[in-house]
Amino acid sequence: MRLVPLVALLLALGPVAAAAQEPRAPAGAPPTQGQAAEPAHAIPASSPECRTGPISFIFIDNHSIFDTGDPLLSPRFAWAYGAANRLHVRTRPSVIRRELLFHTGDCYDPVLLEESARLLRAYDFISRADVYGIRQPDGTYHVVVDTQDQWSTLVDLRVGFDGGPLFQGARIRDANFLGSGQSVGAFFLQRDVTRDYGVSYDTPQLFGTLWDLHAAAGRTSAGGFVDETVQYPFLGEAGRWAVRQAFLREDRLFDYIADDAAREHVLLPVRETGGDVALVTRLGRRGNLTLVGAGISVEDRRYPGIVQFARGHASSARTPADSQFVAAVAGQREALQNVRAVLLVGQRDIVWVQRRGLDALRGVQDVRLGAEVSLALGKSIPSLSDDDDVASTLTVYGAFAAGNFLFAGRFRGDGRRNFHAPPGVRGIEDLYGEGEVFAYWRPAPFPRHTLVLRGAAAGGWFTRTPFQLTLGGDDALRGYRPDRFPGGRRLAGTLEDRIYFGWPFRDVFDLGATLFADVGRIYPGDVPFGIDSGWRASLGAGLRGSFPAGGRTTYRIDVAMPVGGSLNDARLIVSVGELVGLSAPFGTPQIARSRAAGLSGDLFTFPR
Repeated sequence: MRLVPLVALLLALGPVAAAAQEPRAPAGAPPTQGQAAEPAHAIPASSPECRTGPISFIFIDNHSIFDTGDPLLSPRFAWAYGAANRLHVRTRPSVIRRELLFHTGDCYDPVLLEESARLLRAYDFISRADVYGIRQPDGTYHVVVDTQDQWSTLVDLRVGFDGGPLFQGARIRDANFLGSGQSVGAFFLQRDVTRDYGVSYDTPQLFGTLWDLHAAAGRTSAGGFVDETVQYPFLGEAGRWAVRQAFLREDRLFDYIADDAAREHVLLPVRETGGDVALVTRLGRRGNLTLVGAGISVEDRRYPGIVQFARGHASSARTPADSQFVAAVAGQREALQNVRAVLLVGQRDIVWVQRRGLDALRGVQDVRLGAEVSLALGKSIPSLSDDDDVASTLTVYGAFAAGNFLFAGRFRGDGRRNFHAPPGVRGIEDLYGEGEVFAYWRPAPFPRHTLVLRGAAAGGWFTRTPFQLTLGGDDALRGYRPDRFPGGRRLAGTLEDRIYFGWPFRDVFDLGATLFADVGRIYPGDVPFGIDSGWRASLGAGLRGSFPAGGRTTYRIDVAMPVGGSLNDARLIVSVGELVGLSAPFGTPQIARSRAAGLSGDLFTFPR
């Protein structure tokens, strides 16, 4: 934080108005775009209700990709700083201001300042956020919100090799469209015999409020999809209420890998409609919160059309499957139509700490320490449902630090108890479980190295709806194609060495390398076409970068190949963010596509 010029500025100037479209003023001049002040009011210096003193001014000091006024920046790269800033639209002060948990006239509370800074850092278009107060002679506080933008145009690319380069999909997204905090994106995914494409839109400040909106729509190989969520999230650890409404309508082909060597696929048409409405509250104090809520969820899953067969990469060359393939998937075609009343309970004993060099090269990462557990129970309403069942979801998280080590683990389990199961048939259905544990170590003799160890497990039991895992892919063995080794239960482990170079242009961007090894095994379980792969391994190496220097978002280019494989088996992975680590989204996509829609399968996504 650059305190000296800001202290002088705050003491000398008093209230100023934001001028959002003017260039940044030179040092010592009245603040314009970079320093927008909240209007002042007549505020008493102290009162019995406000022993710390009130907040008299709030200054938004929002920097672009580079703060060209920072004397620590090397002047020889001024051309690069200017070019990046001209290509980027700076985050609007109003976007930053709406995320603050305090206003002019409120009592000065360091906890709310800390929470506000963390909420700002949670956005992937904010590289750095500091919120701090300066006590004034009259007993009030001036609060400075000092932010720096992250490069917000993100491209994610997947390329494989099969006798030559093989395009497997791409995503492009601007996470901060025109500085508004809104995200717009498009994607195209080619998975051998299926093809999906679409667009998405997200805003954390719907119509200038703190309501969130997510919307996506597109086409699939079986039809189309629409996905929409509106929610008022918990505002950090201080928020007491959260509300959510969600809706999903999707036609898709569930892709069973029948023979990975011969590239044979069995495609089951699935039509899914679901939605939910829920309200959750928190009781207790920060660091010891109890969550209680209730909601209604709707689930409708059907299987229109015929089972199809395809081979190779031709997404259009599909034919009706023969009787043996139809019989193989018949046990996973149970139709579901339920309306459930859902109870949500949880306990959150969490404190937040900041760490550098975990999933980012030099950027600060907010990490939860402590424990959190939540449970959702959804009971079907008989008059509105085809089944009489109870669906449940259990999630568990825990983490602790010890010296240069950080240990963390997370788990999720889903299942249903069907009370209308025929005599002699097990009533427990569609049990899905997945979990992973991490260990981070930054050895003191080698401070530019971070070793990451991950162990993961995923599987399904008593499955009555479509389900299958594979061992290859980004969340397991990166050196194998995503369709390699189908099965029902999977173990995987990763060891990765993340290296920070510190050159060549450390003032402009961070650059480093990575070496990694993946090992795993898949077991057949009770899914169609499942096999026992035996233990398999893959090796890889790549480059990691962050822009600007000190940013939290990593950009990776990796090459991975199976142990004992050839160059034709190699995969080129261009990704935004880490595929392995605490900053990576938790959850196996192949399990997510099998879970039922509704709160019993997707709970407590409220925290921002």
